[in-house]
Amino acid sequence: MAKQSNLSEGENARFRMTLDLSQRLNEEVERLAAERQISKADILRFAVEFLSAAERAKRQGMHVGAWIDEAGNRKEREFVGF
Repeated sequence: MAKQSNLSEGENARFRMTLDLSQRLNEEVERLAAERQISKADILRFAVEFLSAAERAKRQGMHVGAWIDEAGNRKEREFVGF
């Protein structure tokens, strides 16, 4: 369960959270932070923004996924569960 506290006021208010993660998720957050050379908090902020954008796209009838074109061969992955 996350616990929140307000660090400032107004439109740009920031909130502090205490978050419980499984060992697997914590290791993944640490790996991503190290790979990108950013903080674990920034990884979680990015994840929330990414999920929000994906949900907005899905509500607009779009498919959410990733793809790559290699030598004329397109590989696609649709992300489901949004």
